[in-house]
Amino acid sequence: MQSNLDEFIQNSNNVLLLQGPVGHFFRHFGQFLQQKHQKQVFKINFNGGDRHFYPESAQNEQVVSYTGTVDDFDAFLADFVHRHQIDNIVCFGDTRIYHRKAKALCKASHPEIGFWVFEEGYFRPHYITFEKDGVNDYSPEPRDSAALLAAYPLLGEPVPPYPVAPGFWPMAWLASKYYWFLYRNKEIYTHYHHHRSDNVYWYARSWLVGGWIKLCSVFNERKIIRQIETGSLNQFFIVPLQVHMDSQIKVHSDFKSVASFLRSVIRSFAIDAPAQTKLIIKHHPMDRGFIDYSNLLKKLIKHYNLEVRVIYVFNIPLPILMRKAQGMIVVNSTSGLSAMVHRLPVKVMGKSNYDMLRMTDQQPLFSFWHHPSPSVPAVFNAFRLYHLHKTQINGSFYGRFYF
Repeated sequence: MQSNLDEFIQNSNNVLLLQGPVGHFFRHFGQFLQQKHQKQVFKINFNGGDRHFYPESAQNEQVVSYTGTVDDFDAFLADFVHRHQIDNIVCFGDTRIYHRKAKALCKASHPEIGFWVFEEGYFRPHYITFEKDGVNDYSPEPRDSAALLAAYPLLGEPVPPYPVAPGFWPMAWLASKYYWFLYRNKEIYTHYHHHRSDNVYWYARSWLVGGWIKLCSVFNERKIIRQIETGSLNQFFIVPLQVHMDSQIKVHSDFKSVASFLRSVIRSFAIDAPAQTKLIIKHHPMDRGFIDYSNLLKKLIKHYNLEVRVIYVFNIPLPILMRKAQGMIVVNSTSGLSAMVHRLPVKVMGKSNYDMLRMTDQQPLFSFWHHPSPSVPAVFNAFRLYHLHKTQINGSFYGRFYF
C-alpha cells in the first residue's frame, strides 16, 4: 500500500504551503521537499507568527505575505496558483477560513490540484496525520468494516515508531513565540482572521494557571487513582473532554460546545445509567487553565442528585482510567481510538472517521450504559494498520521530524 506521503511526493512539482502548526515544522517540511525531492515550494504567510517561523527575504520570492481581507483571498489564491502553476496545496487543519477557501478552489475550479492536510496523529503520541481532501470526519479513507477486513491480510505491522512526543512545555514555548510575533506584527496584517484568540497575554496567563492546576491535581487525585487501581471505585464510565475551541466540536458534531455535550451526557447518565455506576469526566490536558467546567458540573450534579456519582479530574492519565472503565463516551476525540487499544467500548456522539459498525457501539446512549459492546478486534486492527500505513507519519509537529 502506498502511503499518502509517497503519493503526494510522486505527484507534486510545485507545492504551496498555507498555514502550518506553530513552530518550525512547515519550514523543515519545505526544505525536505526542496532538498531531497527537488520540488518547487511556495509559502503564504498570514501573520507575524507564520512569518517568524517561515521567514521571507528579498532573495526568496517564493515566500510571500497575504495582507488582504478574507473576502479577497479567493481571488488572490486563484491568481497565485495560476501564476506559479501550483499542483498541490498543503495546510495544517482543514477548517480554518483560509484553508476552507483553498479546498473550495481545488474542488470547484481546479480539481487537478491536490489538497492535503496535516493534523495531529490519529494514533498519538508518536504519529502525525497526513490526508488528502480532509481529516477526521472529512477523511476520504474507507469506513466500511468489510473493506478494511479485505485489506487486512495485505497489511503487515509497520516498523515501531521512534518516540518523538515532546511534551507540553516545548509546544507551549513555540506557541508563545508564535503569538508574540503575531501580536507584534498586527499593524502589517490588519485584516488577518485567526481561528482562535490571538491574545498573547491570555495564552501566557492560561498556561501558568494550567501549570498550577496540574501541580495541585497531582496531589488531589492520588486517592482516586488508588480507588481505581484497587477496584474500590466500582463500575465507571469515562468522558474525556476535548479542547473547548476545537473545530471538531463546531464542525463535526451537532453540539454547540463542550458544555452542551456535557449537559447531554450527564442528563442521560442521571436518567438511564445503572444506579451503582459512576462517571469520570477527564479535562483535556491542553485546556487546563483556559476553561474550567467545575461550576457547570456542580449545578448539574445538584440538579440530578449525582453528588457521589460524578467525578471531575484534571491529571489522571487516560490509560489508568481505560484499564478499569466500563466504556468511554466521546464527541469524536481520538481518545476513542486509544480506548479501543484497551478493548474498551466507545460511544461516539458526534461525527468521526472511526465511528462505524463493529468498531464503535452503535446503540443509543441510553442502551450503552447497560450493555456497552467493544470493537471487533479484527476490524479495529485492520483500521489501525490501514491508517498506520496510509495516513500516519512517525514524527512530531513540535519536536523531532522524521523526513
